[in-house]
Amino acid sequence: MLTINAWDHDMLFGDELIGTTTLDLEDRYFLPHWKAIKNKPIEYRQLHHPSSAVSQGVVKMWVEINPAKCKPEEKAVVYDISLKPPEEFEVRFVVFDTKEIKMMDAGGTTDCFFRAFFDSKKDALETDTHWRNQNGTCSFNYRLKYKIEHPRKDYTFTV
Repeated sequence: MLTINAWDHDMLFGDELIGTTTLDLEDRYFLPHWKAIKNKPIEYRQLHHPSSAVSQGVVKMWVEINPAKCKPEEKAVVYDISLKPPEEFEVRFVVFDTKEIKMMDAGGTTDCFFRAFFDSKKDALETDTHWRNQNGTCSFNYRLKYKIEHPRKDYTFTV
């Protein structure tokens, strides 16, 4: 049996256990099907904490079992686990029509437009403005196009 513990490193209050997963290496070693696979499959192992019945996360991993006599350089396989370089994509936000827009101006009308942005208002794009709308229904058929990179840390889009 092999137990893997995942810890949260904290210099101020001490490290905390995130969760644990257990592998039965004997079952794998004696299973002919598993030994026949050259490139071991990637596994997603749930991390469980003793104080909770809910999974605390997932470990993405693979298991290789090598003979003790084998030198590390003989079995060494280099895996590139670096992040993929970001790719540029175009996100299109389309506004077709509106319904039930509240009349906010003093004369019982509204000046309706949309402004949308990712993360920073400096990159905001706007639709045209429907001045003095009286029935709350505006027809735009307007497309806002954004260039973003993927992957990125978060995808906060504000309209």
